[in-house]
Amino acid sequence: MKIKFLPIIALSIGLASCGNATEESNIEENNEDVVSNESTDLKSNKISENTTADLDVVSFVHGVSFASQLKQQQLTFLNPDNLIKSFADYRVNGLGDFNPKTAVTKLREIAGRTENFKTVAGEDLLKVQNIFSKLFFSDIKTSPLANHMNSSKFEEGMLDFWTNETMPSEDSIKVYSEFVSNIQSKEGRVFLAENGKKEGIITTASGLQYEIITEGSGAKPTDTSTVIAHYEGSLLNGNVFDSSYKRGEPSEFPLNRVIPGWTEGLQLMSPGSKFKFYIPFELGYGERGAGQDIPPFAALIFVVELVGVK
Repeated sequence: MKIKFLPIIALSIGLASCGNATEESNIEENNEDVVSNESTDLKSNKISENTTADLDVVSFVHGVSFASQLKQQQLTFLNPDNLIKSFADYRVNGLGDFNPKTAVTKLREIAGRTENFKTVAGEDLLKVQNIFSKLFFSDIKTSPLANHMNSSKFEEGMLDFWTNETMPSEDSIKVYSEFVSNIQSKEGRVFLAENGKKEGIITTASGLQYEIITEGSGAKPTDTSTVIAHYEGSLLNGNVFDSSYKRGEPSEFPLNRVIPGWTEGLQLMSPGSKFKFYIPFELGYGERGAGQDIPPFAALIFVVELVGVK
């Protein structure tokens, strides 16, 4: 079984490449693999039914995830023992006046003159290590697991992977994956459960919810049709992540190349229709999320106007 890591936010700031990524339209389904790793040399770890034991397992695997991502980002100049000492200090004394935005600017400046940290040394190395340790601590403390994690088990998993590069058992990974999934998908599940009770909301067998704003007429598309549509997509907090309305023209795309919620939902519409869709994460971007704007396990809201069918 592959481990589906909970991303560490600071590792997404692009320092390893110092490049500017151009994101694809959020409508098209992201087919990149989830960050994963596996080994034939799996560590045996019996899972207890006891909640405390399960949280220990979750914390250990999260530490493995953290160490693996450090290595994948080629941040191997960081010393895990020093990170653990720093984390212990921050738990007691806090981060002071640390400013993440200013810190990232400094990291980019150092990365630019040290070949993305390949030649970092001396005072620069000390600054980089200090900044990264604070960024990581901030991310860990604000992650969905922060209120559940056993710090000593997290650090044990971190050191274990850093030293041995062996993965936890499949049972451990399963406990971790289910725990993370339950935490991250909870907001969406609660919202959809309440939303489905509202007048005018229709819920399909798949869990897709929709309401009809305007009913059009004519032949509805099939799952192989190409459609032309205006739309706006947002998260439950109201943040708009994509909008053809803002671009000033509708988008055209085949229904077999979009997220499942769109493939199913637009087949319910005739040209001229305007629907509002409430899409559970399983019918959206799943456990991966998409780009910087759509987090893992995110329920999505789309207002869609079907302009035409080809």
